[in-house]
Formats: sequence, structure tokens, C-alpha cells
Amino acid sequence: MRFLALWFLVYCLLVYGHRIYAQPGIPKSNLAFGIGIPTHPDMDINKNRLFLSLNYRRNSGKVFNWGGFLLRSSANSELDFFEDESRMLEYLNSPNASGGIGTSWSKIETYALGAQFHMNAINRPRHFLSLSGGVGYYTSLSSNQRIVEVTEESIFTPEGEFLSSSIIEFEGERRSERKTELFVMPAITYQYIWKSDFFVGAGANLLLDMDTQELTQHPVLANFYSFNLYFGKRF
Repeated sequence: MRFLALWFLVYCLLVYGHRIYAQPGIPKSNLAFGIGIPTHPDMDINKNRLFLSLNYRRNSGKVFNWGGFLLRSSANSELDFFEDESRMLEYLNSPNASGGIGTSWSKIETYALGAQFHMNAINRPRHFLSLSGGVGYYTSLSSNQRIVEVTEESIFTPEGEFLSSSIIEFEGERRSERKTELFVMPAITYQYIWKSDFFVGAGANLLLDMDTQELTQHPVLANFYSFNLYFGKRF
């Protein structure tokens, strides 16, 4: 809810500024809401994924434009019964369990603010296509759950033939960490524009953490790629 409230505040400020300074009849600004499904390569299991963004672009030239964005990306595969030993044993011994020994169940939530620079491949009244590069800062809170040791029990026939095995004990750990760091984000965006200056579009982006020296110290990296739909208006 706080992120949606921030979106609305930014939208109001941009519209107010446009009414004061814009030239009548010439759309100079572009505001879009984006929604998509991110994929975090550092997560063993990608579930409950959601990407949201607010993008502003200033049409300052035919080929090169600039803008800014706010975004939120999240994913969560953590087990809500990880601390319940009996339920975890039942889960680990289930043939339908997603993940197992050596698998991490993870969660991450990332907020990012950045500037974006566009090179327009197509900039026509009805079609817009750009390649862009973004840079800014993000804050992420990530955690993971992991099985570090198990004890198994095997069952044999009186003749010594193996029948089955099951986990009877396990040791797990949970780690969490908050990180704020610089990132870069290349992207490609397409928009189809109606005469009313409303538009719909699609895009793909890749967020890359620039702090490569600390990659192994965090439960889940903020790096992700996402394919998104965009809805907005020129004004």
C-alpha cells in the first residue's frame, strides 16, 4: 500500500508540473504503470513472483530521451511450516515435495529508484520502441531456509533386500539480510499509442547488482529479469 501511495504522489506531482510548464497540444511526457513476473536466477524455486513499476519518460528529442522509474520486485517460496518439525518431516518424505536436500526455500523483496536513458529505435505517432539503460540504488530484504543435515532410516526385508528409506531427523537453518546497493538495468520497451495519447506496451528488463565482490554473502541476490506489460498516457 505504501508503494501504491508513493506512485500516486509522483503521478500527481508530474501532472501538476506538466500543467504549469507544458506547451499546449504537444505531448512531452510519458507516464506508465508496469506489471510483470520476475525471475531471480539465485533462487532454487521461483514462486509468488510480482514486478510493479512506475516509469516516467521525458520526450526531449527524436532519438534520445531520458526518464526515471520506481519499481518493486518480489518472490517467495519459503515454507510457512519450516519451524514445525513434524510437518517438515512429512513434507521432506513426500514424493510431491518441491525441493529437498540441498534446496533453499527463499524470499526476496526489492525496491529500486533510478534514472533511465533511452535510444529510440522507432518513434512514430502510433509506435514507440526504445533500448534503454538505467542506473540507481535498490534496497532488498532477502532470506532463505535450508536443510543442512538429515538422518535417514532404511527398511529391509528379513532376507536383507532394501525396501525403502525415510528421513527421521533433520537440522535446518534460516538466514536473512538487508542490502542497499547500486545497480544497472538494461531494458527494451515497445508501446502502441492511441489518438487519445493512451498507450499499451510490453518490455523486458534486467536488473544487475554492481557489488560483485559480495555475491556469496547474501541469502538471495537482487538480480532478476522480468517481462512486463505497460499501461499509460502521454501528456
